[in-house]
Parts: sequence; structure tokens; C-alpha cells
Amino acid sequence: MKDDRYSVRILEYGRADVRGPEVFWMSHWDEWVTLGFSSVLVRNRSRCMLINAGMSQADPALDRLWEDYSGHPRARMRFGTTVCGQLRALDIAPHDVTDVIVSPFQAYSVSDIGEFTGATVHILRSGWAEFLAPSRSYLRDQTQVRELSVPRRVMDHVLFDAWHRVNFLEDEDTIAPGVTSLAVGVHHAESLAITVSTSTGAVVWTDGIFTRENFSSRTPLGLSRSLEESSRLQGFLEKSGAVVLPAFDATLTEELAHGVVAN
Repeated sequence: MKDDRYSVRILEYGRADVRGPEVFWMSHWDEWVTLGFSSVLVRNRSRCMLINAGMSQADPALDRLWEDYSGHPRARMRFGTTVCGQLRALDIAPHDVTDVIVSPFQAYSVSDIGEFTGATVHILRSGWAEFLAPSRSYLRDQTQVRELSVPRRVMDHVLFDAWHRVNFLEDEDTIAPGVTSLAVGVHHAESLAITVSTSTGAVVWTDGIFTRENFSSRTPLGLSRSLEESSRLQGFLEKSGAVVLPAFDATLTEELAHGVVAN
């Protein structure tokens, strides 16, 4: 690292296939889209941060839910090298991780959070409130089962073991110098856009879009909770002028050497 700005690296640990309309609003009807599930390592001389903790082993109940929803076993998660395994290859121990930013509250992003026993856990306050005490809604998300979204052992860990390390983010917040968060919704109530300052310019990661095509074609996410939120996120990303890093674009790790977005 040339200065105290951050390096950014994608640590992909799994893949799954979804139906096209889950990714692209009212389009790609006859297609499957491969999603990459990753943590993102954001590091400088003083901080070693992860966007999401990852998931290291299959949950049969979650696999069944995804398979039933899509109608095909290819929707099950296919695991590669774990996040902790990739960190070890970079000479980073779990206790070296200073911060874990959680977005969204889903098994694939939180399952391994207990590995990072010294990290501050950053959670969107309004999203946490919505998760614990959801507002009345007549809409039912068929892809979600509450006890599979955040496994009970993870909830116990956050509420008790790690509670003194939890930092609740406001809708616009600064996580560390050069790292800011913005509540964007779209995918889930707790979904964020994380802006990171690097030596080559800003990088924005978000789970409010799944692929770069969502952004470049201005096509809303198929699994959108709000088209209005989607439009606001699109405007934010365009105005930022940053490198846009969608949370689940599997082509990124295929194109980037060792998953490196910025050194």
C-alpha cells in the first residue's frame, strides 16, 4: 500500500445459480445467472476490515429452500476456499480482523462471524430494528425464512458474546477514516453501500445490485423491495464516479487477478 488509503480484495467462497428475473427486473426470463458469494477485504496500515463474514459450510435447510424456490438443484451453494482460508494465505489471522461490516442479514454473510473475535461488528441500526420488529407488510418474500436468514447460533453470538463490539450505523455514517456507509435498501431493509477510498480512487460496494449489468443497463434488481430505492441507488452510484462493486458479480473474480480491486 502506497499510503494509508485502502486496498480492496474480493474473497469469493461460493457460487450458486439463480433464475434471471431474480437479478434483472422483469427480464432474462429464460436464463440462469451465476452469483458469486464473497467477503471483501478492505485493509490499510491501521485497519483490517471485512464486508461480510462469509459462510464455510452448507446448510441443508437453506439449500432446500433455494432449490424449492428455483425448482432446480443448481441453486444450491457450491463452496470453494473459506474466507478464513483465504485470509491465512495472506498471512492474516482471524484475530487480526478489526471490523466486520454486515450487509445484508443473511446466512451467507453472517454465518462465520464468530471467527472474528476481536472485530467490531457494524450493523445498520434501522435495518436491525426492522429485522427484530418488522413493520406490518402484506408482502411475503418466498426466498426468506427468518431462522435461516440469521442462524440461531449467530444471533446468540451477536446478542451476547459480541454485543460489546457491535456498532450500530446510522443511515449515513463513517465506519473509519476513508470508509463510509449509506443505507440503500433495495435488496433488504439493512442493505448498504460502502464507499472506500483507495490510491486509485473510490470504490463502492453494494448488495443493492447483484451484477455490473444491473448498473450499466440501469436494470433494477429483480429481488427488489422498492423500485424507488433502486432508482435512488442508481443515481448515487452514477453520481459517485466510483468503481462499482456489486456484491454478487461472479465475473469479477474471473477478471481480476487474485480478486484484487485496488492495491
